[in-house]
Amino acid sequence: MVFNREIVEQYLAIVDDENPIHEYIVPGQLIVEKVFSMMDDQWASYKIKYVQTTDINETIDFEVVENERIIVSNKANGVKLVIIRN
Repeated sequence: MVFNREIVEQYLAIVDDENPIHEYIVPGQLIVEKVFSMMDDQWASYKIKYVQTTDINETIDFEVVENERIIVSNKANGVKLVIIRN
């Protein structure tokens, strides 16, 4: 999955986020929401462990591990974030 500048700007407008870092970096919660929509699932409670930032236009993917963790990563730099079911 890839988040382009237009998608990020639309999301930032919806959530009223004016953090200048998001000019280059995809908001982590946007990634989490996209992952859950692609899984067609919602966990009632979860934690997010942020490991590395995700740049706009960077290709990332995710893997569900035993329905308890979701690992979001790319092939070049590795793990970006981990979603952990509570």
